Amino acid sequence: MIFPLSIGVTSGRSGLGKTTFIENFIKFVKKRYKNLFIVAIKYTKTDQITNIITNSEVIEKFGKDTERMKTAGADFVYWVQSNREELGILSEKLKHELTLSIPSFRDTIIIMEGNSLVRFMHPDVIIFFKGKMTEQIKPSGKDVLDIADIIIEKDYKMEEIMSKVEEIQQKKQIEKLLKDRSNDGRITCSEARKIAEELRVPYIEVGRMANELKIKIKKCELGCF
Repeated sequence: MIFPLSIGVTSGRSGLGKTTFIENFIKFVKKRYKNLFIVAIKYTKTDQITNIITNSEVIEKFGKDTERMKTAGADFVYWVQSNREELGILSEKLKHELTLSIPSFRDTIIIMEGNSLVRFMHPDVIIFFKGKMTEQIKPSGKDVLDIADIIIEKDYKMEEIMSKVEEIQQKKQIEKLLKDRSNDGRITCSEARKIAEELRVPYIEVGRMANELKIKIKKCELGCF
């Protein structure tokens, strides 16, 4: 796992278990990683209010999804309320607030719920609950389904989901660094090794991604690639 990590939880319609998944996910990672800081974000579409709520009396009101996230072990919970038109501006404000609320000395996971919010926040990994009734997918669900990394259609095991999350995140991180540090489709062996060492992944994983991206690793001194 590479920290910080952001995860978006989306679905084709309501009632498919997004909040329950987030509860179970928080409990799972809290047991697996020591000193982990978790931020949970709930998005509600509304035409009447545009706000980011952090007030504990509201967040921890019994029975609310935000209360379930907090009780599961989230260190900080945001409740974002907005219509679609103003959500872009509100998302930028939320990103700024996240930089202020997350301690730099702790490993952090941000997990967010809401199709439209995920479209603006661009998390590292997007999980989509599809359910069995494909024809019932709402428009916002269809939009996010196209960019989802993990699609859940039936019962799942958290251990398996976590393995997929780690694999996807690792692949995206390697891809980003290779693209950022390559020049004209080429990267030096020493720079490729640095990427592997920074991400704590085997050299061969960087080599595989370089091949997929058609980035040539040059001046390979140790035969790592």
